[in-house]
Order: sequence, then C-alpha cells, then structure tokens
Amino acid sequence: MKNAEVLYNRNFTTGEVDRRMYGSFVEHLGRCVYNGIYQPGHPAADENGFRNDVKELIRELGVTAIRYPGGNFVSGYDWKDGIGPKEKRPVRKEMAWNVLETNEVGTDEFARFAADCGTEVLMAVNLGTGTPKEAAELVDYCNTEKGTAWSEARRGNGSEAPHDFKVWCLGNEMDGAWQINMLKAGEYARKAREAAKMMKWMDPSIKLIACGTCTNEVGHTSYGDWDLAVLEEAYDCIDYLSLHRYFNYDPAKQLFYPMHEEETDIPFFFRDLRDFLDTIISACDFVKGKKRSDKTMMISFDEWGVITDTGAVPGGVSQDFGFANFRQLDAVIYGGLLCTFLNYADRVKIACQSLLVNEGGMITTDPGGKAIRQTTFYPFQDAARYGRGISLKGAARLPKAATCHHGEQETVTTACVYNEEQKEITVFAMNCEMQEDVKLRLSFEGFGSMEGIAWRELYDDDPYAKNTFDEEFRVVPKEKELADVSDGVTEVILKKHSWNVLRWKLK
Repeated sequence: MKNAEVLYNRNFTTGEVDRRMYGSFVEHLGRCVYNGIYQPGHPAADENGFRNDVKELIRELGVTAIRYPGGNFVSGYDWKDGIGPKEKRPVRKEMAWNVLETNEVGTDEFARFAADCGTEVLMAVNLGTGTPKEAAELVDYCNTEKGTAWSEARRGNGSEAPHDFKVWCLGNEMDGAWQINMLKAGEYARKAREAAKMMKWMDPSIKLIACGTCTNEVGHTSYGDWDLAVLEEAYDCIDYLSLHRYFNYDPAKQLFYPMHEEETDIPFFFRDLRDFLDTIISACDFVKGKKRSDKTMMISFDEWGVITDTGAVPGGVSQDFGFANFRQLDAVIYGGLLCTFLNYADRVKIACQSLLVNEGGMITTDPGGKAIRQTTFYPFQDAARYGRGISLKGAARLPKAATCHHGEQETVTTACVYNEEQKEITVFAMNCEMQEDVKLRLSFEGFGSMEGIAWRELYDDDPYAKNTFDEEFRVVPKEKELADVSDGVTEVILKKHSWNVLRWKLK
C-alpha cells in the first residue's frame, strides 16, 4: 500500500470559492437541447416542451450557471432567428455540426428553462460571423427593462421582465481552425474590445469573458501568444479570460489534434491542468504589470470534460450523436479536475463542465423514457454541495506512478474547503492509482477538535463499470463512518480508482 500525507493550516488559504465554479454548458449539439432538455410530447415535458425529469436532476446536481448557446454553434448563430413566434422561425443549415437547426429553442425559452432549474445563464455572443453591433443588440434585448425597440420586442415575445444576464462570453474558441470564421489574435482582440465597449455601454453592470487559448494540446501553436495578444488589446474591457480542455485516454478516439495518451497517463492530466493554469495566469499577470493595472484578471474555465467514445468531432460529416456513457474511472478523473479548480480558487472563478445533457453529459435521457445520472454526476454534485467556502492550501507528499508518455506522476489529488458559516471542513480526495490503495494521512492545524460527519466514497471493483438505462444505479456513492479528529491527525484508506468526500464539523 502506498502512502500520502497532506497538511492543512487554517491560516494558509488560497481563496474563496465562487458559486460559478459549479457551472455547466448547453450547446445546440447532438441531443443536448433537442431530445435532451427539450422534448415536446414527452410524458415529462412541461407546457414549454422542457423535460421536468431533466430539470429535477439539474437541481439535484447543483449546477449554478449554464453557458449557452455555444460552443462552436454560436460562431454561426444569428440570435434573431430564435425569437418570436416559433412557427415563423427559419430553419437553417447549421455549419458547426452539419445539421438542420429549427430554432425552436432560443433566448427566451432557454432563459425560462434556466430559471426553472435555479441556474444563472452565462450568455455567449457570436464573434465569428456576428458583429459587435449584433452583440450589443442582444444585450439590449435581454437586459434593457423597456423603452427600446429590442426590449419592447422581448416584452412582446412574452418576457416582460428583463432576463438580466450578468456574465457574457465574447465568442467561442476563436483561435481554433475548426471554428466558423476563425480569427487571428489581433483580429479577434480588436473585435472583442469593440464588442465589449458597446455591450457595456448598453449595460454597464455586465461582466465579460474573452476567448483565451482554447486548448494547450501539442499542435495548438497559438497557445500563450494568443492570450498575450488578447490581453494587451482588451485587458481594460474584460473581466475573465476563458480556457477550454478535454482529456482523453483512448488513443482510438481522436479529435482535432493527434492524441496519444492512454490509461497509464491519467495521473498526468492533473499536472497538465496545473501547468495550463500556471502559464495563462502568468500571462495575465505579465500584462497586468505591463499596464500598471490594479485589476487582476480572473479565469473562466468554461469548457472541461473527459472524452468518451461517443464524443462529437467538429465538421464535415453529419452525425447522429447519442450520449456519453461514462465509466467509474471517468468519475474519478472528474473528481481530480474539480480538486484542481478548487486549488486555484483565487483565480478560477468560473468553470463549466461540458456538456450538461447527453453529449458529454452528466445526465442522459432516453427519448422515449427516463433520464439517468452518469457516474460523473456524483463528484460534481459533491463539489457543488460541499465545496463552498474558503479553499485551503495543502502541503503534500504524494505517491507517484509511472506513465507511458509523461514519466512519473502523482496519483492522488486533494482539495480542502473550510465553510466558516457552517463550521465544516471538507476534504475531497481522488486516487487514480489503478492497482493499489493509498493510506492518506491528513493533518490539520488551527482547527481544534473535529467531529466526523460522513465519508462519501464512489468506488466499484470494476473501473469500467457504467450506469445504464437497465442498471442506472450500478455506480453510486456509499456513505461510510468517519472518525473524529482529536489531535489534528487522522488516516483514511483511499481505495484504488476511487473518489472520496470527507466531512468534519468543528467542535
């Protein structure tokens, strides 16, 4: 059995966890919207066509914000196609995913759906084929109370009160060759700056997310240089820089850039994510210093996930996407990624798992039947439920394992959140070691005695076990007793390929 040690001190903090850390992402892709969240005629559909069983699971999951409507989709999307009477909306050839878009679901419908789910909308504007003027008009439509042509149009379309969206994305992955109307860094930076000016003139209260590097994968040559160019041009106009990253351990599943990682490389994912964040945060701080600015740029990691063999590939061939069927091992990876974001809580203020339903989804729907929880549902739910408060810095000695392509990497990732209001301490711990359990020794300083509340463990003997429509509760968390901490030290055994949530109450 391997050993791990982590020390947490009450006075050594990283930062407050933002509620938007627990966001997700809905794009008009595959069965995410149509025959996913929206399915008129389904027994669970509400009067607007949205499935109540899906809404119930979203509320249970704890999603706090949803980025919408894309994604690659948004770079060719005219938001005006999705407002007004549905029978008058045009059907368009959608170029990002090569399907027909009926525009049955648009801005007003999604705003009502999100309100029913209790989530905020992070609204994206089209800076591919779209213009800064059209982006500002969308802000007007959504956020102006009344009196302008666009706000009165919204009121006439049945949304009398403004949607009042507070956070807006300035396009999507504009440095990606797969993107509709991809732009060079200088082109995007100037366009984003002008859009930001006009959007904030329309509503000065909004916050804006500019496109940063859409991946740090080998082969993506704009990595870093793009971010510096965008920051130097638009730093004063924006509030967040966005990052995207999908992790894949199946060499047979290829996306845009060649990927060679396999199962032994999983421990590398978490170091890779840390390196990605460190690089872009350094670029942000470099530009802050160069400009002598008082503003610290925050990160919106507004697309993240794990690739399955059902994942979508952009462009070219029409595809009938089904849903992502995640393994127990994928849930462990999700837990490690969430821990990493929590450990950067001072700078990562927004994070959106991708996608919410079906394609990449933590929730899967049967068009003719029920909605189920994927294995990845549970670590996200745990973090959203218990990861509220102040993230603490950990001093750690962690076990390592050999990987096929990246040398030795640490196999345990932890995060600790102190909720002062509730007087609770939660330690999240992931062990991605495939063969061995790990004895984790936790030390706490400055907290006094701690009473064990519960230990929630997600584990299956078979790391490839999945939840299916026939066996929807095959992989679910188990509640275990957790010992008190009386002398500042405790030990727990983390099973191989497991996700663990350890909760204590301060006495």
